[in-house]
Amino acid sequence: MEGDVVVKVLLSEGRLEIAAELICLGEDLCVTLTGGRAHIGAVALGIPRSSLADASEPSASVSVMTVTGHKDDEPAREMASALASSLGRRVTVVCGIHYDNITPEEIAAVMKLTDQAAFKLIGIAAQ
Repeated sequence: MEGDVVVKVLLSEGRLEIAAELICLGEDLCVTLTGGRAHIGAVALGIPRSSLADASEPSASVSVMTVTGHKDDEPAREMASALASSLGRRVTVVCGIHYDNITPEEIAAVMKLTDQAAFKLIGIAAQ
């Protein structure tokens, strides 16, 4: 998958909805990951590399910048790491997920939805 292709994945659980939009920039990928009130809370850059524990296994180094007071770094980091290591491509994830009065259980659900979105995007981008 190359070029300026745009793919959008929507997933939901209860009141939570996560949208992941993928744009191909040559060999590189850019993903926006949003839910609830969209914003920029964190940006993650994943760069593929071999695992430090086993060079035959793919991995990724991920650098993250987070807006002070935001918690969007974890879903951004997870998405960037999953895509970069699975696809062997540089990946930037811009993440902003905000739900008022979110519970710890809902935070766990957001992370689960993020993992599911990453899995779907990997399947699409690998084509």
